[in-house]
Amino acid sequence: MKRRIPGGGLTVAVVVAAVLAACSGQGGDGHGSGGDGHRGGDGAGGKSAAPLSVAALRSLAADAEGTTCPVPYDVPAALRAADVHRQVERRSVEGELPDGPDSALARFKGALVGCGYRIGGERARLFTVGAGEGHAVNVLLPQIQHDARLEMAGLQRYAARTGKAAEGEPVLTPSGNVASVRLPVAGDGDLALVVTVGEGRTQLSRTEMTAFARHLAGQGTRG
Repeated sequence: MKRRIPGGGLTVAVVVAAVLAACSGQGGDGHGSGGDGHRGGDGAGGKSAAPLSVAALRSLAADAEGTTCPVPYDVPAALRAADVHRQVERRSVEGELPDGPDSALARFKGALVGCGYRIGGERARLFTVGAGEGHAVNVLLPQIQHDARLEMAGLQRYAARTGKAAEGEPVLTPSGNVASVRLPVAGDGDLALVVTVGEGRTQLSRTEMTAFARHLAGQGTRG
């Protein structure tokens, strides 16, 4: 099953271009193709795990379907680690690959796997996004803008913050219901996890959302 980033190809391209233009004067790219072929270290709980590659994520996106997330996230465990005790239900899993030269995924040579859940009474989605070029989070800027109800200026500030963030450190939107985290990556490229809970707001506190995203990021590996 395939999904599309909100807004359609043209809108996605316009949003991404506007944000990148605003952020282009703020310094280097911070993270791009790796020189040593491996970034990152221990996952959640201190256990070392092999990171995904962008190529592996493309394969997962091509085959994504059903309700079992192909990226091995344990949502109940991450919630417990964040001291959040709510019922979790799995929902649909979708993948997306570039479908035209003007799409955001084509521009970044990327891939996307989205895994849906219900946490208590709120809809939640975990987006694992990879980019062969540039910052993986930038692929999902339109999704982040939609789910966090951000104006363009707020989205630009958020993109600047994510561009400077350390690997494994969640960056929350002002609404507190969207968090992005850079993931370790095997080989070249960039990987990130974007977590959204609720629509424009969430019942989780900022502390809980940060801890939830951090623990999920520690699980977002394969091997």
